[in-house]
Amino acid sequence: MQALAALKKAPSLSKAAETLGVTRSALSHRIAELERQLGVTLVRQVGRCGKLTEDAESLLMVMGNALDRIEAAVTPLRRRRGQLRISTVATFASHWLIPRLPDWQHLNPGVELAISTTTRTIDLTNEDFDCAIRHGLGHWKGLAATRLFNETLLPVARPHIVELSSNSTVIRARSRFRDWNRWWRLSGKVGDPPDRSVVVETRAQAMDAALAGAGIAAMDLAYAAPHLASGRLRALDATVPLPEGYYLVTKGGQTSRAETIRRLEIWLLSQAQTDNRRNACVP
Repeated sequence: MQALAALKKAPSLSKAAETLGVTRSALSHRIAELERQLGVTLVRQVGRCGKLTEDAESLLMVMGNALDRIEAAVTPLRRRRGQLRISTVATFASHWLIPRLPDWQHLNPGVELAISTTTRTIDLTNEDFDCAIRHGLGHWKGLAATRLFNETLLPVARPHIVELSSNSTVIRARSRFRDWNRWWRLSGKVGDPPDRSVVVETRAQAMDAALAGAGIAAMDLAYAAPHLASGRLRALDATVPLPEGYYLVTKGGQTSRAETIRRLEIWLLSQAQTDNRRNACVP
């Protein structure tokens, strides 16, 4: 059916074959096989061009835009040559990885990164992913893990919020609800964090809420640093380190994409090291 649809749009079999990325002979064989299965003639020769018969036109009319819908569904799943598939969490993707993609594209124009976000721990052995960037302590059985950077927490807010006090409004993410309590304890504060709060679903939303001026968020310096540098946010107290970190996780061993994954690892480590040097001056 794809062959008929391509021929309908193209002026010749050769052009249709070029559109599909196959040879003219392969396209002719596809059409001949479909004609054999249906028992009707679908293409007739007019001079040097192949033209659809009325039966073929009727068939495409009945199909409507079904072929386009199928193609739209299949294309994102189709593995492209030179593509690396990465799984990670949404906050890391949107606030750390994606802003750095132009640098990767400049250095590696032949490698396309396909980034999928999920809170689920994907199975690198049985699912079609080349690697993952995971949050944790770095121990995943049967997998190789390279630490990119350790996680930190610090309170950040819009510049008009000048201090963190018992009357402050704190922003909590359900996905990381303990962050404020952990920062409070590790920074040596007495008592508990402020009671007044705004509760959102994810850390990405907590960052958005802080940028909107809704309160104070306990955020990883790796995510907050660009906003601190631009003046959109200010740090209201000390940065504390956490034992967890972000790791590039792979199946290990030799795979067909091992060399490309190694290039990704080197690039990620370089980006993290640059961040560490830049963020060293943040209290």
